Amino acid sequence: MVAEFERYLRCGTLANGFVRVRCTACGDDLLVAFSCKSRGICPSCMTRRMQGTATHLVDRVLPRVPMRQWVLSLPRWARFLLARDPTLITRTLQLALRCIFARQRLRARRQGVRGARAGAVTFVQRFGSALNLNVHFHCVVPDGVWTREGGNVRFVPLPALTEDDVVQVLHRLERRIRALLKPRLEALKEDARPPDMLAASQAESVSALRGRPPDSNLTEQLAAYRQGFSLHAGVHLHANNRQGLAHLCGYGARPPLTQERRASRRQARLSHEAPPRRRPRGPHPGAARVAAPSRHAGSTAARPPRAKPRRLRARL
Repeated sequence: MVAEFERYLRCGTLANGFVRVRCTACGDDLLVAFSCKSRGICPSCMTRRMQGTATHLVDRVLPRVPMRQWVLSLPRWARFLLARDPTLITRTLQLALRCIFARQRLRARRQGVRGARAGAVTFVQRFGSALNLNVHFHCVVPDGVWTREGGNVRFVPLPALTEDDVVQVLHRLERRIRALLKPRLEALKEDARPPDMLAASQAESVSALRGRPPDSNLTEQLAAYRQGFSLHAGVHLHANNRQGLAHLCGYGARPPLTQERRASRRQARLSHEAPPRRRPRGPHPGAARVAAPSRHAGSTAARPPRAKPRRLRARL
């Protein structure tokens, strides 16, 4: 993490190196500073990676078929376990996709389609809009299945998704994730050793930042909630809405920090604005977090993974 912050502080500074670009037509010169290519701290480099990832997926990976976004969120105790162990992220994602694909195959069998196959592209996000540690999954799933007929592969669209479909997927998924994570949670409770600095920072980031309580008058379509688990599947895109698909992929690959939401305040303090629906109550209603720069650095260090995992994962 120290190396990540040091590269971020050198990013975009001409004194640390640059290239000179010259236009052969008009003779104009432009100096382009070297970038840090950070994976989780620098807003500029992460935004450039976000745009490149979204363009690659839309142009070369995702077919021109209807798409649906499935968003899985977990309770706070599960978020902490996944943040500490990347292998649990992989196993939890496998459980989620298996449950979603099983429901798709069941809906396809009701239409008389046998031997159906499904696929997905998943963005693993480790942060929330309030700069908190929040491991959750954004799955871009074709709203249909593929089947093989006479040596050819054909896409079969599925009928409209229902509330019962989302509820059944979440109920099955909640049971399986609990069976996976509960033994790890019990072992963590029995461990008498004091937590290290990273674990303490992650625990604080998971539990300290809380937004407004949910409004019972607001109902979301194609969404299910159960004991801290939530599953949303209300975002659906037409096959020809490639611009919307690029925006959806960019949202999944977005960086945790943006220059537009960060501002300086008095007494050498920084603030990070949250979207209107995520803004907490308090003396700074328009900001999700107001603290000294060192506190912002501590919360930032709690989010990026220790190694270099695959934030983007595809499964067929």
